[in-house]
Amino acid sequence: MVIVADNIHIMNPMVAKAIRDLDPEPIKDIAGRCEDAVAEIIDINPGPLPKNGEKGMAFLVEAVQEVTNLRLSLDTGNPENLEAGLRACQRKPIINGFSLEPRKLKEILPLAVEFQTDIVGFLLSPDGQVPSNSEERLDIALRLVEEAERAGVSLERLIIDPIVVPIIWEDGCRQAKEVLSTLKLLPELLGFAVSTIVGLSNLTSGSPCQRKRLLLEEVYLSMLAESGLNMALLNVFHKRTVKVARICDSIIGSRIFSWAEI
Repeated sequence: MVIVADNIHIMNPMVAKAIRDLDPEPIKDIAGRCEDAVAEIIDINPGPLPKNGEKGMAFLVEAVQEVTNLRLSLDTGNPENLEAGLRACQRKPIINGFSLEPRKLKEILPLAVEFQTDIVGFLLSPDGQVPSNSEERLDIALRLVEEAERAGVSLERLIIDPIVVPIIWEDGCRQAKEVLSTLKLLPELLGFAVSTIVGLSNLTSGSPCQRKRLLLEEVYLSMLAESGLNMALLNVFHKRTVKVARICDSIIGSRIFSWAEI
């Protein structure tokens, strides 16, 4: 399982201030610690950047690249800011991402073709709503594949995100189960071993207790791994969660087990 660091995002006050001040030091510090925590990719989520957002996105990319050669995931729905980040990248990044929303099909999906990058496809309805069950998710997955092929994106560059929602939603537990079903059924439905990713922190959004959030992360991540998940976007400073991912790789995948990692 590929670990994607979800630590450089606008909800972190330190990151928000660094963006406002164009101060690279806090960003470099976080990026360096992400690499030390065995992240394999670093996600950059600047949120809705203000005026001159292109400059802010390029600033973040350049700051991270000063301290690490890890691959980047550019997490923004603004096509202008995204393009600026893509142009600043020294290695092929991941675009995170697009959906069936008309604007994203028109303005974001073509960037994956222009820059020949991998791109995450969100299993959301055209109006941005979360599907209610795995059947709806799978139908959207077929449509995403069609749109990607039509745009000229090679399918090995497509990464599917089945959309994890907060467990505290009224149907949160059922939704968590539907995501697992979707992951298991996707390869057979699509006819190829599509890559998959989830944003793990979405599951525990709104929980007031850190200890309980971490326990839920660890349990659900092991269930996601058994269902075939390839990539996990998570807070890599949650050390036990990262260890769970490594153990899952050893038991389910081909990674050699080591007691030293526990």
